Amino acid sequence: MELILQQQLPHQQKAIDAIVDVFKGVHITTPIQFYTNPIFSLTDTHILDNMRTLQRDLPTEYRSNNPIDTGDYLNIDIKMETGTGKTYVYTKTIFELHKQYGFNKFIIAVPSLPIKAGTEQFLKDPYSRRHFTDVCGYGTEIEALVLEASKNKKKGRSYFPSVISDFVKGSSQNRKKIYVLLVNMQLLTNNQKRNGRDTGLLWRDDYDYGLEGFYKPFDAIASTKPIVIIDEPHRFSKEQKAFKVICEKIKPQLIIRFGSTFPENTKGRGKNKVIVKDYQNLLYDLNACASFNQGLIKGIAKEHFEPVSKKEEKVKINSIDSKEAVHFQYKRKNDSTKNFTLKTGESLAIISEAFEGITISAIDKTSVEFSNGLNKKVGEELDVDIFMTSYQEQMLRLALHRHFETEKENFCNRNYKIKTLALFFIDDIASYRERDSGKQPYLLTIFEKLLKEQIEKTISSLNENDVEYREYLEASLNDLASCHAGYFSQDNSDSDEAIAEEVQVILHGKKQLLSFKNENGSFNTLRFLFSKWTLKEGWDNPNVFTIAKLRSSGSENSKLQEVGRGLRLPVDENGNRISNEEFTLNYIVDFTEADFAQKLVEQINGELPQGTTISEEKLEAIAKKLGKTSDELFDELYDKHYIDRHNNIKPEKRNDFFTEYPDFEIGLSAGKIKDRNVEKTKSIKIRKTVYNKIKELWEIINRRYLLFYDDDLNDSIEDIVLKLFEKEDVFTKLVMSSERKKVMSTGSEMIVIRKVRGSI
Repeated sequence: MELILQQQLPHQQKAIDAIVDVFKGVHITTPIQFYTNPIFSLTDTHILDNMRTLQRDLPTEYRSNNPIDTGDYLNIDIKMETGTGKTYVYTKTIFELHKQYGFNKFIIAVPSLPIKAGTEQFLKDPYSRRHFTDVCGYGTEIEALVLEASKNKKKGRSYFPSVISDFVKGSSQNRKKIYVLLVNMQLLTNNQKRNGRDTGLLWRDDYDYGLEGFYKPFDAIASTKPIVIIDEPHRFSKEQKAFKVICEKIKPQLIIRFGSTFPENTKGRGKNKVIVKDYQNLLYDLNACASFNQGLIKGIAKEHFEPVSKKEEKVKINSIDSKEAVHFQYKRKNDSTKNFTLKTGESLAIISEAFEGITISAIDKTSVEFSNGLNKKVGEELDVDIFMTSYQEQMLRLALHRHFETEKENFCNRNYKIKTLALFFIDDIASYRERDSGKQPYLLTIFEKLLKEQIEKTISSLNENDVEYREYLEASLNDLASCHAGYFSQDNSDSDEAIAEEVQVILHGKKQLLSFKNENGSFNTLRFLFSKWTLKEGWDNPNVFTIAKLRSSGSENSKLQEVGRGLRLPVDENGNRISNEEFTLNYIVDFTEADFAQKLVEQINGELPQGTTISEEKLEAIAKKLGKTSDELFDELYDKHYIDRHNNIKPEKRNDFFTEYPDFEIGLSAGKIKDRNVEKTKSIKIRKTVYNKIKELWEIINRRYLLFYDDDLNDSIEDIVLKLFEKEDVFTKLVMSSERKKVMSTGSEMIVIRKVRGSI
């Protein structure tokens, strides 16, 4: 399959136009050197005038708090939420700046290798190149030059980096080529002094030959007067070395920061301390609220597993010491984590009284046997009650239920199918990857068992029209191992060919993951992906519909960053992105994040401007909606003391104002982020006098019992149960009775004339 890119999407084109329009009327000078970008003056008044005009569309708070500033370079900020096409936008911006103004030297700076790999793939992929050439009609192409770290070599000649040579030597007079240098943060900052000299790839000046008179790569790059595009600006704060290197060593004319998250600055002290976003000349703001409300990304349905005990606590088997002691970690919601170490024969009641009567029977290298006959592996998390249910198992079960619920809908109920993927974040690679021991890891064992059960259950629910989906599921059932794959940071140094193939597909095989068929025509059933946190920024797939977080993120990360891998709108089997429907990302967490949905909504709304002033544009738009003139609406609001003469909302009347005039309020629309665990409370009235009569019986029948049986009985239980049903003295016979009445009219009334009773 080929991915089909769309052009002229309004939310993307606005960002491109905003950048391009900054240079309207600006005098741009043809460079003297062939390798240099066209040059503009930072003092050209058109730049400031254009940016002020463009900022009129922004909330007043962003305009007033962020005055136009230039300095040694021009900075432009573009805020776009994850999943809205940031890479596409800055790539098309490159083409437009070249087409309209002749700029052809660009540097894309990214914070990590996964983002670098994703950007390189997009720039070089044939479907992208065809889109910009054939669909957009640009008569030029991008030459993507990817800077890699130099490998240790034996002593000998030291060559100037060839990628830098190709970038610098690219002629600005060649209208058919745009030169784009792709570099990750680490390459910008890596440098060590040796005998007083710089040794970093871009820092050193002792190469055997120079380039256009330059012996230091940084100097050669700076001579091109490049435009720098920074992806994920929150990773490039202005206090960090990487940003300073860009400004001081590369010396760009223009820096364009593209991101969903920007750095934060702290202003003031004590009670006056405030945290503000580090926006500098923000020209476009496609925030999370707008992205959700406009249907540019998937909605989110958060769900956490609720154990039978209803207790928000769990115990994890952390590690084992030489078959002698077991280290447990006890976690309860809104309480600090506690650690316990127990030996053979000791009671788990030390951890929680819910384990009363359960002791440790035996310990081996990787597992623990308890006195109730259960055997649990290192890394497993247990529900805190006598059942000791595997917490991860129940989360996996819930995630698979949601996955197949979505998959069936995407496969059977549309004209063009959607390949449905699920992503699992796990705590430990050893719970999934099989190592030298030859034993299958416990989490993988549990997953394949649950996967088999869920596939069989789904097959049984299909009707005669679901022929192809049945075949797809049967192919999955016949080879469960082909349905899942994993990627972990350790995999980069692993020599196992099977693991290398998995990594290749996950990191670079986006189109393969989206396809239902392999090249040989067989079903491609790979759709369940496992990782730790390696698949973070820089990796995404539009068809991820379920994310199960079986591990803690370990920090107070941005909630949006956590779900970002699954926010993009999906593509169908033909590569078309589907933007005219509403889709939902299933997000499965544990009880420690039961308030995830609430916090996410608070984060999204919290990043919006406070709306202390009503813009003239907003006043006019709402007045038109209400069938009034803007003057009439202003007078109305002023007379009610909601605003002053300068359109400022009076703080003491703010809540009343938004209640009476909700059109002025900004925030996330209802239903975009849902919490599946929140249900309406159902009240049941109990008649106390009646309850007291049955209280003793009620308490007896509500006791919970835990039954254990030997594994050897598995094969014979079915036969035993069937024979029980066949015995006449075990169950009473089933009797069905019926009554038939015949109704006849006498002319003046209807009467029953006959009753027939029968039984079988």
